[in-house]
Amino acid sequence: MAIDKKLDIRAESIESIYSYYYKKSLLVNRKYQRKLVWTVEEKEKFVDSILKSLPIPLILVALTKHKDKMVYEIIDGMQRLNAIISFIENEVHLDGKYFNLDALALTKTQRDQGKLKQNLPKMELDQCLDITSYQLPFSISKYDADEDIEEIFRRINSYGKRLSSHELRQAGSSGTFPEIVRKLSENIRTDVSPSNKILLGDMRKISLNNKGIKQGIDLRNVFWFNQYVLTENNIRASRDEELIAHLLIAMILDYEMNISSTALDRAYGLSDDDYENIDTDSYIKKYGGKSFLIAQFEAIFFEIRKTLENGKKDFRSLLFHKKSKYLNNAFQVIFLAFHQLLVKEGMKINDYKALNSELDGIGDRIISPVVDDIRHRAERRRCIEAIAGVIKKHFSKRDENDPALSNGVIKLETLLKSSKTENTPYDFKQGVYQMDKNNKDVRNKIIRTLTAFVNHGKNSIGYIVLGIADSKHMADQHEKYYGVKSIPVSNFYVTGIDEECKKHCKSLDEYRTKLEQSIKSADIQPEYYKTQILKNIDGFTYMDKSVIILRIQADKDPIKFEGKFYHRQGTSTEAVKDSEERHIWELFIK
Repeated sequence: MAIDKKLDIRAESIESIYSYYYKKSLLVNRKYQRKLVWTVEEKEKFVDSILKSLPIPLILVALTKHKDKMVYEIIDGMQRLNAIISFIENEVHLDGKYFNLDALALTKTQRDQGKLKQNLPKMELDQCLDITSYQLPFSISKYDADEDIEEIFRRINSYGKRLSSHELRQAGSSGTFPEIVRKLSENIRTDVSPSNKILLGDMRKISLNNKGIKQGIDLRNVFWFNQYVLTENNIRASRDEELIAHLLIAMILDYEMNISSTALDRAYGLSDDDYENIDTDSYIKKYGGKSFLIAQFEAIFFEIRKTLENGKKDFRSLLFHKKSKYLNNAFQVIFLAFHQLLVKEGMKINDYKALNSELDGIGDRIISPVVDDIRHRAERRRCIEAIAGVIKKHFSKRDENDPALSNGVIKLETLLKSSKTENTPYDFKQGVYQMDKNNKDVRNKIIRTLTAFVNHGKNSIGYIVLGIADSKHMADQHEKYYGVKSIPVSNFYVTGIDEECKKHCKSLDEYRTKLEQSIKSADIQPEYYKTQILKNIDGFTYMDKSVIILRIQADKDPIKFEGKFYHRQGTSTEAVKDSEERHIWELFIK
């Protein structure tokens, strides 16, 4: 590990820290950082320590470059820094009083602009000034690579044991397996982001909130919590990721692993005996690859969620009429029973409501008698087979060749929620026709935007979603024009393309065919991108509304549309000047 010999350890005032935050200079790497998990009480206690001038641990950051700007990547101290921001921005109080926004020029300006609200009662100005002048111990260093920063984080937290055992497994882990666990966990919690590196301000928008704080993900809407599979403390300690990791191991190893910490350590390559470690990357490749495994997991998860929605009970009360323990293990058994039928036996669900009724009390009858032994693979397999045998009557043979085809719903919800932190990789349109007298076709504009996504560099990904309005104004216009209400989802509005299709085409198939023909005839160079776009058109139904997602991923070359390079500037697609084309090529040469 190479480190810049100059290690800068200095005192930084709270005022300076808030200035860094305001100027978007505090960066979080979700690849190794856990969620923002401190409760209101923990934040208040920390601020109280500052007010009383008690010593606090060192804040450790790395000076790094992010989007052509030098920023501080937080290695240790993210919870403390967020506690400071939460207090200054009036999200939490101290002894019933809120930070006086007049104490800092930045907060006063934001209050005057309506960006911050002063809660009452206000803390005395002198006390606020004492807090903002408090000197935090700040250690700044510079490392050669991201891997070095991740290793420092893992070592720091390994020594102190401040993270849960599974957070330590995930922290800085490389390979496909932890990447899949991280992605699926974020999708289900809905705290997704377009990339691992995001600003602290954006991290706060997608972290689990707690009482008194409105910003972030409402825990009551998280599946694991509202179905009583995991407790709040479990989720904050990343037990949901642990649960998903166990399920993925079971899927790729054909259920031949125990539910244990040892099994997880082996899957993450952390066993003391290297011989016992599992080459999960090879198993995933053999299983069908990362994308296939993710799609399959999400499809099974959606079928379970849809089954639960066809009844009035949550997961816990549906399966168990009597008090039970190890709800997370019970969920694993149900998930794998669905996996057995949907994937291994190539079946589909015939009657969700009848299936829901069949699951009523099944935990008392089949799971509870063996719950203490269900961690062992042999007993778990027997339990899976017993449950699959009982519910199989509500399944029938699937006609489709691929049992892991995604229904598109989870993909859509993920795209909508991930756009909270960054707009660049996404574009949402209510359809391909303008809602005016001319009804101008905008398919060329859509294709141009797709090509612009590619020109952000190697492996960059972009999505265009048809059937979504990105503002209430556009949704209202759609309703006024077509006479059909949209469905609000995550600050977006699902309009669907059905009404547009009725007006301009004979069927959805014709609508899609016209779209495909536009892509085939478009002036796109190199042409292999056309094939890629056509292979990645995903059409599906979301709550009876038809939606289409187009996806493109940069390969080895940048892309031209009608002889010009395009790129995204915020939410706009703009032509690249001839003098700047070399910068596009440089992104693919690196």
